[in-house]
Amino acid sequence: MPSRLFVLTGCARSGLRFTSQSLNALGAPCGHEDVLSLESFERSGTLFWPSRLAGDASWLAAPVLGKLPERSVIFHQVRHPLSTVQGLYNSGFFQKPSARRSFVQDFLPETKLGGPLVKCMRFWLEWNRMTEGAADYDDMTYHRFLAEEFEGDRVSEMVALLGLVRDRSTVQRVLSSTPGKARSRPESAADWDRLPAGNLRDEMMAVASRYGYDESVKLGVGA
Repeated sequence: MPSRLFVLTGCARSGLRFTSQSLNALGAPCGHEDVLSLESFERSGTLFWPSRLAGDASWLAAPVLGKLPERSVIFHQVRHPLSTVQGLYNSGFFQKPSARRSFVQDFLPETKLGGPLVKCMRFWLEWNRMTEGAADYDDMTYHRFLAEEFEGDRVSEMVALLGLVRDRSTVQRVLSSTPGKARSRPESAADWDRLPAGNLRDEMMAVASRYGYDESVKLGVGA
């Protein structure tokens, strides 16, 4: 059992489910919106952590990371913006009313403006920025990683932050046996033309570059 509580979060459609299942199989019991759910936010504000869980995977956690217990580890998972935006758009996230859409727009009113694709773009940009703000918390550990690089030594480093030791062969065996890591086609610089040109796209490209995505091939992962 990990020695520290942890939260896995990021923008919606970033592949959190596969990561949470993998961490669980590596000995870090992780729920999927078991603690940080819409229902929990509707209650009194006190988070209830079941003793069976050391962590929770929830993109909904981003606005409340500052309320986590001291010494918590915050894993910020980033997925390629083109893959994420496409996944959000295809799911109809901003095309139809829902409690989850309302949750996002309560914290990011700017996602009420523009068409569905522009809203998805703004969601990716600002939700990740919000999550990134957790790096400033002195009493917690913040660790950002790319979903496409969740493998090998990277995973071993992550579980080590929780007080667990897992060698590369164990990690590889677990990742290979965990279902759900579908691969999408490679993204290239030209694919940015799928998004409307302008300041918003330029901001996304700059942030994506800072996160570690270059102008060459990057693979997307399953939602």
